Amino acid sequence: MLFWKTENRIEPKRDFYSKIKEYYFRISDNQIPMELLNEIISKVTDRIYSDYKRFWKQYLKSRKRYSTLKMDDIENPYIHFLLTDFLKTKDVVDYRNFSKILLKMNDEEFDEYLEYKNWYETK
Repeated sequence: MLFWKTENRIEPKRDFYSKIKEYYFRISDNQIPMELLNEIISKVTDRIYSDYKRFWKQYLKSRKRYSTLKMDDIENPYIHFLLTDFLKTKDVVDYRNFSKILLKMNDEEFDEYLEYKNWYETK
């Protein structure tokens, strides 16, 4: 019996996009304008896919790990920073509320997040 060794590859970007889209659609629950949500999904997908490609090339022993999207990576603080920075720079009127929805936070948690973000960026 022959066993063929298959080369690990990164799944297509469209697969990352589909998973990320499903995730954000579910948590936003139609509370965020569709156009804005699509921009967010594209931005997050671009960042995560770019990181995966870089890590896949950089960490040869971890190629399997960086071959498919791990949903935990969407919860990474860096992605949270990306998200809130994007909303803030777009000057979205409801920036705070949209951020809380997408980050699954209440007012107190979001205030703590902003303090941590500020500390992290100024340390």
